[in-house]
Amino acid sequence: MFKKILTSFLIWRVALFLIAFLSIYFLPVFGARFPYVDKVLEITHLPYWVWGFGNFDGVHYLRIAQDGYLAQYSQAFFPLFPLLIQFFSFVFPRVANLDTSFFTDPAFFYSGIILSNLFFLAALYVLFKLINIDFKKDTAFLTVVFLLVFPTSFFFGSVYTESLFLLLMVSSIYFIRKRNFFWGAILIFLATATRITGVLLIPLYLIEVFQSRNKFNYIWTLVTPLGLLAYMYFLKITFNDSFYFLTAQPIFGAGRSGADLILLPQVIYRYIKIFLTTNILTLPFFNALIEFVFTLISLTALIVFFKKMRFSYWIFSVSALLLPTLTGTFSSMPRYVLMSVVLLFPYLITRFRKYVRPAILASALLGILLTVFFVRGYWIA
Repeated sequence: MFKKILTSFLIWRVALFLIAFLSIYFLPVFGARFPYVDKVLEITHLPYWVWGFGNFDGVHYLRIAQDGYLAQYSQAFFPLFPLLIQFFSFVFPRVANLDTSFFTDPAFFYSGIILSNLFFLAALYVLFKLINIDFKKDTAFLTVVFLLVFPTSFFFGSVYTESLFLLLMVSSIYFIRKRNFFWGAILIFLATATRITGVLLIPLYLIEVFQSRNKFNYIWTLVTPLGLLAYMYFLKITFNDSFYFLTAQPIFGAGRSGADLILLPQVIYRYIKIFLTTNILTLPFFNALIEFVFTLISLTALIVFFKKMRFSYWIFSVSALLLPTLTGTFSSMPRYVLMSVVLLFPYLITRFRKYVRPAILASALLGILLTVFFVRGYWIA
């Protein structure tokens, strides 16, 4: 089965590069809606259809990998991914006499893009193994296919934390389901050093420990939040703000709150106002629309499948979906929902099997459009 998954992954990766290559013919003007394009990406001297997968958040991770948290507000990005990029960058030769106070060495991009893709390939295989615990092999493989064709799956092949977090998430759950709670806790610990969403795996862990009826396994719960706590300690001693990763959020725009919690009805009301006051033929309207649709469709599906999903999976999926909305916006939700819906896929496939092919086609077509926008420097998520 690994060969089948590897083949699917390679087809997906080649397809993304092909879409990126053709994107310039659809959007000849580069959007450049983020800083450091020349300092981090163009300096690699790779073609645009390769370095385009380092756009937006990718440049921040690459600069952190080289310079640490020197840039103000870069603390919004968690440390494990840039640390891994930094560690594996030694494999690639450095540019002689490069002014690293101004440019980021291309070695970090090479490291980041390769790691992201390797993490994703590994995550796909573990995902298959995890789903196969409860479902037949064909359903488990279709889950992999659905993730590959999901409209924002290109983030897994970009210099983003998506692939690393997915690998840690599905691996931790797999070990937990196999009642190896120690390794499950270790992987959750690493997940909490990758993204704040990692802490939402802790309730899943506790539910599964409770169902195992082995009280001794509760002790490993102490390990699970250490990634986040270690980062908070670093922020405290370095910047005198343990919650800098939260307070830095508003600087990245989208009306995101870094302090006050904003409930879902308020966010929905805000988006209704956007729809009523924004020109429907503009990119801001399109962005708001896909953010709104991705969020509400995912939430609706999770509510409908509440009784069918494994309870621990449902708790994680819903909380992972709702947590970003508490900042007062659905910005980036087309990307964030990836972690919320992946555990839902096999249940959807089982219930709506006759609609699998048209769903794959529709998802892939939307994915082509979103990939073109992303690679050409226009904000998607």
